[in-house]
Amino acid sequence: MGSRTGSVFTVMVVAVLAFSTVYAAPTVFDEALLPVMTDADAAELIPVIVLMNQRQDVEQLASMAYGFRAEERKEMVWREVSRVADASQDALLDHLYELEQRGSVERIRSLKMANGIAVHATAAVIQAIAIRDDIFHIAYSVEQKVIDDPVDVPAILDELDEIVPGVNIVNAPAVWDMGYTGAGVLVAIIDTGINYNHPDLSDHLWDGGVDYPYHGYDFYNNDNNPIDDHGHGSHCSGTTLGDGTMGSQTGVAPDATLMGLKVFNAWGNGVEADTWAALDFALANGADVTSLSAGWHYLSGTVRATFRDHYDILDAAGVVSIVAAGNERAWGYAVPENVRTPGDCPPPWLHPDQTEPGTTSGVITAGATNDNDTIASFSSFGPVTWGSVPGYMDFDWNPGQGLLKPDLCAPGVDVKSCNMSNGYTFMSGTSMATPNIAGAAALLLSSEPTLTPAQICEALEMSAVDLGPNGKDNDFGSGRIDCEAAITWLGNLADINVILNPLYTPYYVPSSGGLLEFDVRINNSYDVNTAGIVWTEAILPNGTIYPIQSYDVTYQPGVSIVVEGAMQNVPANAPAGSYQFVVHAGLMFGTPVDTEQFEFIKFEGWPGPDGGDEWTQNGFESLTANEDAAEFVGTPSEFTLGKAYPNPFNPTTSISLTLPSSEFVTVAVFNALGQEVAQLQNGQMRAGQHNFVFDASDMSSGVYFVHAQAGAESLMQKVVLMK
Repeated sequence: MGSRTGSVFTVMVVAVLAFSTVYAAPTVFDEALLPVMTDADAAELIPVIVLMNQRQDVEQLASMAYGFRAEERKEMVWREVSRVADASQDALLDHLYELEQRGSVERIRSLKMANGIAVHATAAVIQAIAIRDDIFHIAYSVEQKVIDDPVDVPAILDELDEIVPGVNIVNAPAVWDMGYTGAGVLVAIIDTGINYNHPDLSDHLWDGGVDYPYHGYDFYNNDNNPIDDHGHGSHCSGTTLGDGTMGSQTGVAPDATLMGLKVFNAWGNGVEADTWAALDFALANGADVTSLSAGWHYLSGTVRATFRDHYDILDAAGVVSIVAAGNERAWGYAVPENVRTPGDCPPPWLHPDQTEPGTTSGVITAGATNDNDTIASFSSFGPVTWGSVPGYMDFDWNPGQGLLKPDLCAPGVDVKSCNMSNGYTFMSGTSMATPNIAGAAALLLSSEPTLTPAQICEALEMSAVDLGPNGKDNDFGSGRIDCEAAITWLGNLADINVILNPLYTPYYVPSSGGLLEFDVRINNSYDVNTAGIVWTEAILPNGTIYPIQSYDVTYQPGVSIVVEGAMQNVPANAPAGSYQFVVHAGLMFGTPVDTEQFEFIKFEGWPGPDGGDEWTQNGFESLTANEDAAEFVGTPSEFTLGKAYPNPFNPTTSISLTLPSSEFVTVAVFNALGQEVAQLQNGQMRAGQHNFVFDASDMSSGVYFVHAQAGAESLMQKVVLMK
């Protein structure tokens, strides 16, 4: 295995790249790369991944993404990731494109989330790159076999309109009966390609437009036709979203949309860089779920960490990712090496049984069960550890619990699904369990599109059928998925809701600071006393999050938590601008079940002493249950659209809206010609008071109309922009 230290070439090859003579600290090569470079002919092109020094700041990305609508979060994260990568790679890419003309370099690809460049280059070029001071690591990108050969057993179409056993076992049909079938959810299958002509898949494929007419991309062959030439990818696709047109209902989420990303060839071989490029593509093009039924063993620490970096970023963007654990149970791989990478990356939510500390990532790892809910003979098992991987150094093992893996199980033995010739076939592996869980995630997202990866992971784990020792273990994870139970579990959580009632809307705070006064009510419908947490924070004018305080609470059956007259200090040293005061309620910190917020605006000017210098709270810490709070002032009795303030305005105005019950709400702004110029809301909203800001910075002076629709009711008001 490689590491981040070791001997490297230090030969300066100025003539190759015409670099200036800068003797920087040498780049660390993978150990496997050194002998390859030594033995290579002068003209031989070696596949490598060059990682730049500047790494993506995942904490900053998560902070920036916070508060964005689900559909906007991916776009924002992709834009920021691309900005960082483009700025740091620009100089090296220019040099490589010049060398490409001379034949010493080929297949140059910019990898955004990795902030690296995949390239085939001569040893001399690689040596020259190594002495640059903007390079962190150069990894050998050797092709490996990561998918087992398929055992293609054609299935006879002797049953029409059948639902295959695995789909019934995970209780998907019960969720379809609720009206949730995966519609509106985009799933990227990262595999050997897809049979986009299969009748069970062909009518719900991603529309890639003129650039991607075949509904995805082939990264292995570098073209826009990801047709399956192996069979594995089509089978996985059918398990996630096959709709049964040919007679067998194989898909858990039959109305989800399929994006096909081919990264492995007809023999199941591939390189890490192609998978990283596919993950970039999925994020850039708005995938909601990624499913990867493959993995690598014994990667260098740097490459392994880079995989985890990818899933950290996808998690920040709100993309749910499912990865196979591997099929190594019977092959003698010792713990903690039995689970493949990236299936060994942490999940977005840590189960309470995960006592060894570590940070979350974005991988929900799939183990496999038989149809009788016993563990498959091949299913890989944990724990795994990141205790020696620079950049993470967590989940210590022996001593220590390590990281429990897999996270969940699903049927993975003799699974019937689509093949690459418009029929059906049977396959086995954790590869087959993975798309079952991807389909379950799609069903949850179709029921509630705003769910985060952490919420989906928590729902699936907490509702799973516990098959091993009590709690989460290293064979079954939290258990075999149950789609109906997960939806029900989310439904219980959805009945926790936060209602805020500020004294003024919007709230204006003088430059010297001051107090926000508000009432808060937290409703719940738990059947038993349930421990939870409430926490507050401010979203600053620059979009960053300022944590204020957290409070342990107990959700009592049918009893609301009420605080009237709570006060939040806004200090004098807080910068001027528009803020959001936010209250979260949930079962554990960082995973809110419901959130409510209101805007306050701090004026510019010289700060005085009145506001102090701390974000202190008064009264809010007394969170008490109140059975007699049915007439709480924060619960509106009718649908209203408050007067915009200020009006006339330049360039922003604030508009409040109240809802007496949960509704699907749209709030849009139209110009005098009746053309929509802005959309402030388009989705389900809870009962209570909500605030919106209309920013007309890029619009011309004139009359505009704000239209709000909640169910069958609609309201409108006129606002005037004066610049």
